[in-house]
Amino acid sequence: MRTLIPLLLLLAAITATAQERSSRVVLLDGYHNAETKAPLHYRWEGTDNGGFSQLGDLLKGLGAELRTATTALTPDTLAGVRCLIIVDPDTPAESDSPHYISGGEVKAVSDWVNRGGRLVLLGNDKGNAEFEHFNRLSTKFGIEFVEESIPKVKGKGILEAEGQGSIFAGAPRFYAVELAPLHLLKHDRADVLLSYQGTPVMVLVHQGRGLVFGLGDPWVYNEYIKRDDNREIARKLFATLLQ
Repeated sequence: MRTLIPLLLLLAAITATAQERSSRVVLLDGYHNAETKAPLHYRWEGTDNGGFSQLGDLLKGLGAELRTATTALTPDTLAGVRCLIIVDPDTPAESDSPHYISGGEVKAVSDWVNRGGRLVLLGNDKGNAEFEHFNRLSTKFGIEFVEESIPKVKGKGILEAEGQGSIFAGAPRFYAVELAPLHLLKHDRADVLLSYQGTPVMVLVHQGRGLVFGLGDPWVYNEYIKRDDNREIARKLFATLLQ
């Protein structure tokens, strides 16, 4: 019995550690964003301006384990995942054979969120992302990505604004370039974190036991994560999502 008790305690500690690790898994969708013409675009391993390597470092600093999905999203794919990032779904101009979000994937992701998953939807502006199938998923949570671009200006449309709420505390300055505006279908479940001229830009939706974050831009890729307060805003956001 004396030998058995320490063994049981060791097994319990290993199990608890494994559960804690799985609760901080961040899965990046590399199936719907699989650009054949820019294969490291919005990928953990992408170290150029369009990559997510610096975001990956930030997440690892929060104790996250990084994974990438390279096949369709299913209940098995999402098992043990705390946070799923779907970013900039491909168009035919970006991929030789774009993978569109299917009805089965919509159900799998919706069920996962309702059970407590944290979903991050990062779209892009008109001409730079697929909208129709992406919106079939996002509208399940009351978020529609509008196929337009803001700010509407000549040249490069830069949006700098100060946000409100806990993720902007002490570091309120948000920076992004040419975003898709959002339209909210279910206002009672959505917190608008940032607006531009009265139009929602960044939202957080409470869905079942889970959360859904929506923004019409990939935002924290290497080129812009260091601009204004983006890094600190992202750190606070993902610290909240990984709780």
